Amino acid sequence: MNHKRFAGLAGLLLVCGAAGWWLMPAPVTTAPEPVSSVVEQEYQQPAATAGSSGTALVPGNVNHPALPRDERVSDIEVDGQVRLDMNGNLVLDRQLRRYLDFFIGLTGGASHYETLKARLASELKAQDLPPEIQRQVLAILDDYLSYRKAAEAMASNEHHSVDDVRQALGQIHDLRREHLGPDVAEGFFGEEERRLQVMLDRQKILNDESLTDSERDRALAQLDQLLPEYSVELRRRSRTVVETAMQVQQLREQGASEAEVRELRLQAYGAEATERLARLDQQRNQWQNRLGEYRQQKALIDNNEGLAPADRQAAVEALRERIFTEEHERRRIRALERTAGMDS
Repeated sequence: MNHKRFAGLAGLLLVCGAAGWWLMPAPVTTAPEPVSSVVEQEYQQPAATAGSSGTALVPGNVNHPALPRDERVSDIEVDGQVRLDMNGNLVLDRQLRRYLDFFIGLTGGASHYETLKARLASELKAQDLPPEIQRQVLAILDDYLSYRKAAEAMASNEHHSVDDVRQALGQIHDLRREHLGPDVAEGFFGEEERRLQVMLDRQKILNDESLTDSERDRALAQLDQLLPEYSVELRRRSRTVVETAMQVQQLREQGASEAEVRELRLQAYGAEATERLARLDQQRNQWQNRLGEYRQQKALIDNNEGLAPADRQAAVEALRERIFTEEHERRRIRALERTAGMDS
């Protein structure tokens, strides 16, 4: 399967949401985090780990059938997880969808799907899940692959307007329930679909030139009531984070002092969050200094023609151990070297 084409339809819907400042990350089931936690988005770094299941991939593990892209994620934990509720029933949620997506992404295409099923069966067994749960997850995988194939065919359709996107959203909604059933489709995509629907309704209101400013504001406020309270609050906080981060960047580009940056953050976030961001600034600067030292010394090793390949690799590993004392830092460096050419 062409994964880029499959992503086209889903991407079309999600890009519309990303373009709207209100569209927030996946919702949580608890109250929003304090602003002091949310503002740390200002310095989020590319993560070396991708999920929360705690099941790390180990290349060459004879207990698991190998997939073509295993090597790319050798230091990354499995994204998503298989969870059971208090009654021992499989939880049908975005975590399960991400879990399946993670292993599908290791295949490189439909030609490896039989190996994928064997691999997933091995992974589920290793987690000591009840046999019935294992069978249920594998059955969902079959349905999910069928859905992805059908969605790929839809992705070739062109969409030029909000109405086109609305129609596509309705089609993909029906397609998901046709292939996955109502319970799995709701768990995998329900919240996302509702947020996208509200986004489309919001755009329709914004484009309605027959409305006065006050009428438009009232309509938007009524629409916001369809969203959970935490989603509205996160939207507001996220907007504050983005706007303040841009202002901080502009201040620094203009040569402003750190005292001026601190004052701006105090007004936006308060004292506690400002102190946390100051610590993040310090940590980031320390990281950049160590990264610069590592790059410089690694270049000397790489350019040393007197070293045999094995000796060169050993020297680089020793350099990592010396400069990056924490294992998660070394994983991050290896991931940067593999995927981003050391652009941090």
